[in-house]
Amino acid sequence: MAAATDKDESLKRLGGGRWQTRDERFTIEPQSGTWVVVDAEQTDDLGLPLVRGPFGSLGAAKEAIATAREGEPAASPLAARLRDRPAATSSAADDRPRKGTASGSKSGAARTAEPASRSKADKRAKPEPPAEPRWMQALEPADRRHAKRLIDRLGEAGAADPEGIARRDIVGEVPAAAAFAIAREIKALGDDASPAKVARLLAGGRDDELGVRWHLVDGEDRPITLDLEA
Repeated sequence: MAAATDKDESLKRLGGGRWQTRDERFTIEPQSGTWVVVDAEQTDDLGLPLVRGPFGSLGAAKEAIATAREGEPAASPLAARLRDRPAATSSAADDRPRKGTASGSKSGAARTAEPASRSKADKRAKPEPPAEPRWMQALEPADRRHAKRLIDRLGEAGAADPEGIARRDIVGEVPAAAAFAIAREIKALGDDASPAKVARLLAGGRDDELGVRWHLVDGEDRPITLDLEA
């Protein structure tokens, strides 16, 4: 597998705000408004996939992936324990129950159960999808689906805190998603944009990618139409 040193290496979206590298080694997962990186090739003290973070933004998590690729692989502490374990003596091997005895039958049953035990251990080793935050669990099913879609869209649009924006928008009833969309549109106009273009953008618009719309209103929520020619 070729080493990837580019900090902006290509990621594929898994849904639920989760991202994964093309080689499936690293998975970026949201966690309480931050991001963590799960490394499937390195393990922690418990032998589970190593979790790096938390990171304040998706970009910082990508940089952590690039740094991890450049560094030496961390050896699992379980490997050292296995090396330090004393080898079994030949006499102990001679005392093992032979096939056909009662003890041998029990040993065979134990050997039969080993694959199931290893299978359970493998399942425990795989990182589980992050649980939904409490504020999302309290929503109605339709609002919960809307929140998930909004978080995914904000993540794809490059928002630093997709979950925080979605929470303010849906629970706090603050037009945070529209504010993010307007700021992104103004930035796209460039520093040399004319006042007329900025005014036209602020007067009203929509962002189909995020699914939001906005328009200029007065203190009584009456729409304001700007005559820029006048």
